[in-house]
Amino acid sequence: MTLLIVSVILTIVLFIGLGFRYTPGERSFDDGKISWKLGKRNLLSFLTLIILAFGFFTKIPANSVGIVYSPFDGTREQTLSEGFHSKNIFDQVYKMSTEVQTMTVENLTTQTMDAQYLTSVLDIKYRVSASNAYLVFKQFRTMDNMSQNLIIPTTQRVLEMVTTQYNVIDILGESRTEVYNKLEAMLTEEFAKYGVEFYAISITDMDAGEALEQAITDEAVAKKAVETAEQNLLKAQTEAKQQSVQAQAKQDAARIEAETKLIEAEAEKQANELLNQSLTDEILRMEWINKWNGQMPTYYGGSDSGTGIIFDATTATETE
Repeated sequence: MTLLIVSVILTIVLFIGLGFRYTPGERSFDDGKISWKLGKRNLLSFLTLIILAFGFFTKIPANSVGIVYSPFDGTREQTLSEGFHSKNIFDQVYKMSTEVQTMTVENLTTQTMDAQYLTSVLDIKYRVSASNAYLVFKQFRTMDNMSQNLIIPTTQRVLEMVTTQYNVIDILGESRTEVYNKLEAMLTEEFAKYGVEFYAISITDMDAGEALEQAITDEAVAKKAVETAEQNLLKAQTEAKQQSVQAQAKQDAARIEAETKLIEAEAEKQANELLNQSLTDEILRMEWINKWNGQMPTYYGGSDSGTGIIFDATTATETE
């Protein structure tokens, strides 16, 4: 608002000043006359206001922030967001993109814990922090300077700090995920110190030398063969154990069946013995009487001195 008031006052002063006219005297020794008259040149004061207006306002494009630099106060920590903003006519506004940037960092040579060398290629994704962009401006001024003086050397330093904690075989093998996680955590912390937000990292290539990589490949193949053999052995042991369990189950079933039959036979034997003991002559005679229908048998036989005799009771005949 102060800037706008100053602009209006300046425009009014110019408007009045451009209206004054000087009319010289008719004779050389006569003094001239000063008068004020409204004319076309008074309109130039409004043109001045329009020109000055551009100095009092600035526009920040999308996905960008404005960093205000004052010749009196230096760089301001508060950044300008997207849209129109008023400013001091003496201030300069530098626009900086906050879009995600991707940079490929090549030929990063680092050493491992077992004194081997790795040459890596990494893709780094990052962006300038909207709230801390003034840090980037104060230290690097431009995005190109930031990339060359921050992204590349910081990535090199952090990668070497991580690779020295592992053997080369582990980095290229089972510890690869741990390496990724440590790189992401350390780069996030380091970039934040300079007003940069880390997004992601991708290791596109890691070269340990042809001989070493062949040795790693051979070791991986051998390890896989051992794992396969162990799996086959475990499978065979499992199958043998299952067969043993099944055989034992069959033996147990057969033994139980035999014991069951033996018990049944013993029970049957004991029952028959009890039955024989209980069948006395009196019981047999009583059973016969209970079942007799009152009729004499039609035939009955006997033996007399070796001669068989059959007697028919109905016809009262005797047959030898």
